[in-house]
Amino acid sequence: MKKKRIAAMSALCLAGTVCASGGNAVYTEPAQSELTAEAAASQDRIYGIASVSKMYSTLAVMQLVEEGKVELDAPVTTYLPDFRMDDERYKDITVRMLTNHTSGIPLGLSINHYLYEDVDSFTHDNVFEVVSGLRLKAAPGEYASYNNMGFSLMEHIVENVSGMSFTDYVRDHIASAIGADHTGTAWSLYAGDLGDAQVSLYRGFLPVEYPYEMAAGTGGIYATASDVANFGSAFFTGNDVLLSDEAKTQMSTRWNDDEKYESYGLGWDFVEHVKYEKENIKVMGKGGDLPYMNSSLLVAPDEQISTAVLTAGNGSSQYAGMMASALMDVALAERGKAVSDLTPPEPKIMDTIPEHDKKYEGLYCSSTFGIAGICRITFDDTTMYKEELGTDNALPERFKITGDGGFVRVNDSGRMTADREIVYFEEKDGKIFIRTELFAVYPGLGNTSDSMYTGEKMEENSVSPGVQQSWDELSQTVFVTDNEKWTSQNYETPFYWFVTDKAFPGYILAKNSRGVTKVEKMTDEDHALFFTSIPSTANRDLFDIEITRQTSADNTSAVSFDLSDGTRCRSVDSLPEFTADITKIPLHSGEAAWYRIGKDMGGESIAVERPDNSAVFVYNKFRELLYSTHVKDAMNTIDLPVDGYIAFVGESGVCKIAR
Repeated sequence: MKKKRIAAMSALCLAGTVCASGGNAVYTEPAQSELTAEAAASQDRIYGIASVSKMYSTLAVMQLVEEGKVELDAPVTTYLPDFRMDDERYKDITVRMLTNHTSGIPLGLSINHYLYEDVDSFTHDNVFEVVSGLRLKAAPGEYASYNNMGFSLMEHIVENVSGMSFTDYVRDHIASAIGADHTGTAWSLYAGDLGDAQVSLYRGFLPVEYPYEMAAGTGGIYATASDVANFGSAFFTGNDVLLSDEAKTQMSTRWNDDEKYESYGLGWDFVEHVKYEKENIKVMGKGGDLPYMNSSLLVAPDEQISTAVLTAGNGSSQYAGMMASALMDVALAERGKAVSDLTPPEPKIMDTIPEHDKKYEGLYCSSTFGIAGICRITFDDTTMYKEELGTDNALPERFKITGDGGFVRVNDSGRMTADREIVYFEEKDGKIFIRTELFAVYPGLGNTSDSMYTGEKMEENSVSPGVQQSWDELSQTVFVTDNEKWTSQNYETPFYWFVTDKAFPGYILAKNSRGVTKVEKMTDEDHALFFTSIPSTANRDLFDIEITRQTSADNTSAVSFDLSDGTRCRSVDSLPEFTADITKIPLHSGEAAWYRIGKDMGGESIAVERPDNSAVFVYNKFRELLYSTHVKDAMNTIDLPVDGYIAFVGESGVCKIAR
């Protein structure tokens, strides 16, 4: 099998080398034999830095706080009078809660936020409309759960208070102040009217057009690794170029002192890192992921070290973070502060499960990194079993009880695995939660350790037989997204479907072809609401569902699956068949023209003459993308798979078909 390739740039910033006053960055390239000469290190290589962008929007807000123009604990409505939600508690959301993920806002981002070679203000301009229909998942300030939408709102706060666009603010008040000449947003780097000033986004080995993140304050900053490491140096103790030490201390303080919760600061993913805490070294970090772009920034403020790793290709922020940590370790070692890797916990396995623990049997909503599911927990005298439901091939995982009352995952031989997963049951406010401590081993990269709440015992959701039947009839029905812009990256993975099961009546699993699964509670025949209570980032990026009927531009009426993020989907059963006599496809802005590929056209080839501002996508019967006009040098001749799908998307016009 062909190996996946990742191109990466990293930068190490030390006090006295790269900082606001200038100097030389120290660069390293990952040792990968498959890297080509084209992928050689370059100081000017620009990447999408994904959610590390949140540190720029947080810093911008903190600058306004220091100027006396913003109060962290003032209601968001003070600065955004147009902000409202379908939940009166939104009035209690403060600016601080946006920065530390405690706002209770459920949704991540709306549609049309990730576009191929397209700079569009839809995501920015529609923030208030999207959130206006949302309900909160928790009371503001109750718990921290990673939330992208809060930073889109912060982007608007910066604009309303400063009187500048977010792009201009970052340029004038952050990038220019530290000499970050290659830092900006899609509007300053890639907009169509920039002419010779337009720069190239590094895409590594990607065979596709450049993808731009339109949610600038959330994930839409673009920069070089040296610029990001230099930005990190602004958080060094004593460096007051961008912020005072007092403001930086606020940013690097945990939102909550309880170590069972994640250690978010203001903007930071964590302000305590167990690997460095044991050596009394403070390290803060922020990572980020976009499709094809991943990033990590680590800062040791008292040691005056900042490391940044940016990657393009098949990577993850976790891998980028481990590389950034390796760079941090090298810099610390050179200063005589050796840091050892984490070692796995060695819990003592007990012989028998106490009878009182068996009260934890039942169904649980479980989630890791926002990907949810429903599992069944059962016990015998010696073993706990965790069985994922709603899947066809999942075998129960086995856990043994430990001396401290937890349950450690074991293999079929009853031995602990290298990746130590230990779960604990905790009772709070009449509810039962699962807290997971996970120690993961990445050969050649290092080890990681995480702890968070990952599950909650599900209450019975009694619905009428008619409601259950209505959703059962939709179970396994496939839907396709049809209302995103023609440049949207989501057309690579546009499929959704539901799963109901007798094992979890009153609930559904909503799945999509991006690998995301969410647990929803039925309320009536047409509505299902997100499951709300897990007090952690396991409960991120939630949406409600409504089933409607929509009339398409071709005047056909079909069942529609609508999400509270603005996504609208049409059932594939309602799609017209793509036949040999079709020679023209009318395009309608805001609505994709979808077809099923029948057997008479399966195996045939077509040529498409399409207008500007349009795209074509082809998928096989397994819903895998086979063809996209966003691929570089895409062939004009398109082979059609049997029982597949084809979508024509664009602004008003006509696609012409020839055989």
